[in-house]
Amino acid sequence: MIVDALEQAWQAWAALGRELDEAQWRRPTRLPDWSVQDVFAHHSDFPAGTAAGIEASEPAAPVTHADAAELLAFMQQPGGIADQTCEEVRTEAIRRAESPTAELVEQFTDVAPAVIAALRTTDLNRKVDYGGLAVVPAGEALRIFTMEAVVHYFDMATALDLPTPGPMAGAPVRETVRLLAETADPVALVDAATGRGTPAVFPVLH
Repeated sequence: MIVDALEQAWQAWAALGRELDEAQWRRPTRLPDWSVQDVFAHHSDFPAGTAAGIEASEPAAPVTHADAAELLAFMQQPGGIADQTCEEVRTEAIRRAESPTAELVEQFTDVAPAVIAALRTTDLNRKVDYGGLAVVPAGEALRIFTMEAVVHYFDMATALDLPTPGPMAGAPVRETVRLLAETADPVALVDAATGRGTPAVFPVLH
């Protein structure tokens, strides 16, 4: 179940945040100009954002994207939403990173468990507004949140010389691989994976 995968991922973020010292928070990651604290701050917005999404009234508008892969493909089009908002995302991460690290960690130690508990009684087929960009089933939004948690955990783990997949092994990684595979061009993915050619399959996100 996607809620289980997300819970495991956020528990890993909580554990990591508790352990970091000042020098580790400042360590640069493989994302240009993003420190560990910047990456942590960026994803720390997700628990509260998830809570707001499920607490809000169900949108009257119809579903715009039936599944997470369809939404990701839409957002990742050249010149699309991902390109248009990348600087805004970076600026917001820097702003959030100015918060005390204890407050960032609390998003996963205190807020996230309550959100997960609420999700377990939520109809994951209900519609939710996805950042004003789309309307999707709640469960599909959670698939993207899980993928984000895994990818950005790996960004930090690599910077900190921690093993990967580490605590993301199992459901979080499986859900992430599944979503990324669904987002890729299916024919190109099959051909590349089976050695039938070397089509340009990746990256599917940037």
